[in-house]
Amino acid sequence: MNAAFAEYIGVNALGHLQVEELDCVDLANTYGTPLYVTSENQIRHNYRRFFRAFADRYPKVTVLFANKANSNLAVRRILSQEGAGGDCFGVGELSVSLMGGVPPEKLVMNGGNKTLEEITAAIQVGVAINVDHPEELERVNQVARDLGLNATVNLRVLPFSYADVSTLSDDLASIARDRSHDKWGMDRPTILEVTPRALALPNVTLRGLHCHVSRLRSTTEHFQLAVRLMIQCMAELKERFGWEAETIDLGGGFAHERDPEGRAAPEGRLVATPEEYADVIVGALRDGLARHGLREPHLYLEPGRRIVSNSTVLLGRVGIVKQLPTGSATWVNVDASTNHCLRANLAGYHYRIINASRAGAADEMRANVTGPTCTIDMIGEQRSLPRTRRGDLIAVLDTGGYAEVVGMQFNTLARPATVLVSGSRADIIRRRETVQDILATQQVPPRLMVASAMPEGVATAVN
Repeated sequence: MNAAFAEYIGVNALGHLQVEELDCVDLANTYGTPLYVTSENQIRHNYRRFFRAFADRYPKVTVLFANKANSNLAVRRILSQEGAGGDCFGVGELSVSLMGGVPPEKLVMNGGNKTLEEITAAIQVGVAINVDHPEELERVNQVARDLGLNATVNLRVLPFSYADVSTLSDDLASIARDRSHDKWGMDRPTILEVTPRALALPNVTLRGLHCHVSRLRSTTEHFQLAVRLMIQCMAELKERFGWEAETIDLGGGFAHERDPEGRAAPEGRLVATPEEYADVIVGALRDGLARHGLREPHLYLEPGRRIVSNSTVLLGRVGIVKQLPTGSATWVNVDASTNHCLRANLAGYHYRIINASRAGAADEMRANVTGPTCTIDMIGEQRSLPRTRRGDLIAVLDTGGYAEVVGMQFNTLARPATVLVSGSRADIIRRRETVQDILATQQVPPRLMVASAMPEGVATAVN
């Protein structure tokens, strides 16, 4: 196999897209379409490379997989086997992590408005809580006291609130002035207010600091700035209150080589490698610690799509290929949909699309690749493809992160199955949804029911 698209995803001798040792044409014929196909070994490879990049430079490191990127239980189990902890939003992701075998001490609970249920669950199982607001700190202490337990907390910092923009380049100054991420975290005055309170509360142990600067750039400059500012925060808290953070969590936002979030064709776009991220982050960390005379904290990182995105392809079967006589665009209609890669429509993600039946063939046409819903359903606009016809397979690459987890059921379309490939083995890790699954949570009041039989044949059609 020519591994053209990832280490474990490429083109075989038949010219078909292949995931590990299995031909995607065969997988589609066996399991139907649309279909997510995930490479187990690609996930393992991605995690190991990311972890090793940091651990080789800073041994006190733990990788907390961002469960929001892909919360499939089998994926969570794979990453748990590799040693990954987890970043959890809500009881659902906490449950997935625990069911997936993650020890509670390798989990953190995030969120800007945590419910009483979420706080209680985290404290009961011993998961650290990243506190987002002074009011939340008081609630955590109250819940812990009511449970007769102690809660471990980290303070979530808005690092750019520490920046002196007059000293920054125009690019970094624009990042520091951007207040769109203020939904999460506390600015410098609030951190200075809440730290002594956290140290004084009887049922709270203040462990460390957390931040999340998100995907601001596909290169490293904003991480370098964030680390520098977080060290500044650590130093000020030590000087004022005598407290030195045991941990520093830098969150996620790590782009990968063919990142759909780039919202443009990736050719020629610079994306940092794991090693480049590690060089910059660890370098800035060690430099700042030495300058301020601080001991080395344990470093936490929360990558999501960097670990899983390129592990998965979405397969769709081509139906009508439409070319109007007026010479408008060619439309390649497939049974996959933006329901299954929602951010192509919602946020302008640019997914790479290939003809999986002719993955090795030269491009001969430009086409809009579209799904079956009654919206424009544009999976990819004006994409270069080999000559494509009914029955071919289209593959949307890099759908392992933020595709399956945000899938929807618009037009009452059932969501696809997911197949996990490991070598020559394929296992269904999420069965194909049915119309009955979609309707299972709905109820019709008895007063709306009338005594009428379902038309002949309908019961069979929807089962």
